[in-house]
Amino acid sequence: MTRPRKKNRDLPPRMYLKHGAYYYVTPAKKWIRLSSNLAEAKRKWVELEAPCMMPSQGMLALFNRYSVEVLANKSFKTRQLQEPQMKLLEAAFGDMRPDEVRPVHIAQYLDYRASKDAPVAGNREKQLLSHVFTMAMRWGIVDSNPCKGVTRNKEVPRTRYVSDQELGDFIQFARDLKVGMLKIRVDDDGNALMPQRTAKRYTQPLASGQVVSCVLDIAYHTAQRRQDVLTLTLDDITDAGVLFRQRKTQDTAPVKVMVSWRPGLREAVRVAMTLPRRAGFLFETHGHPYTDDGFSSLFQRIMRTWGLLGHERFTVHDLRAKGATDLLDQGEKAIDTTGHASDSILRRVYDRRRTRQGTAVK
Repeated sequence: MTRPRKKNRDLPPRMYLKHGAYYYVTPAKKWIRLSSNLAEAKRKWVELEAPCMMPSQGMLALFNRYSVEVLANKSFKTRQLQEPQMKLLEAAFGDMRPDEVRPVHIAQYLDYRASKDAPVAGNREKQLLSHVFTMAMRWGIVDSNPCKGVTRNKEVPRTRYVSDQELGDFIQFARDLKVGMLKIRVDDDGNALMPQRTAKRYTQPLASGQVVSCVLDIAYHTAQRRQDVLTLTLDDITDAGVLFRQRKTQDTAPVKVMVSWRPGLREAVRVAMTLPRRAGFLFETHGHPYTDDGFSSLFQRIMRTWGLLGHERFTVHDLRAKGATDLLDQGEKAIDTTGHASDSILRRVYDRRRTRQGTAVK
């Protein structure tokens, strides 16, 4: 049987797609059907290809084993981030053997990514590669991790601080949106024009604007991650405050944080409770909580219009930093609210104070 040309160059060695199914072709040209599902096919491929037990099998085999045995068990969000990173690493290191990779090669990769204006992305890819080698050590393929000791590209923490006025104006802007108002029009000079809120044809409130305004309001007042706000249930709204179950990864136990009531949070939750719902989630669509990506699409659409109207844009993550910063300014122990294990990340990433207030020694 003639071997077909690979249409998908990302397939592992000796795996081919034919008639909607994936096949493994042995050195003796024997075709073995794996599966019509790529993930299942890769699992069976690993079993047939002697799952990368020796360095001589190459980095590509190591990457494939990691994808099947480790990456496939990570959360959906993590897989979305790391699968594209894996393809970049395969392109850079796929032709090498695991025992050939040296720290200098890792450093060269970081320099290359920095030259492509992606220094931070390069750091994240190096972090993934380091875990690949950590697993390779556990599997007995290599004796050391070449990523260890290689200095990362320099990262400058974000410094954007959203003022109270900015946040209040944006929340009101989103809350006042009507269906059709996000369609930007321009004047004769090319400046963006927002339809007047009094226009008769703009009467029905924009549902996404109501949701976005409420999520942002609660995210700020509680200094919580977007995904932790989106998964709130009605049972989490208690007499003592709002209970958050922070879960950054699926492999770690959630960190429970009870954020006590203050006037701003109580009002934000009161408005959120007026939103329509069919199940027991505070924010939901068709009876299910919003996904992180789904909410991000709503937010970005509104923020894009906000930016076109001449305002400085910000991210939802900036509001977590604003909440942490304002707590520090109030003299509060911010990590009790944010849920961080230590002050180091809080101070380095989330403290956006331009000028810190101090007192004289005497």
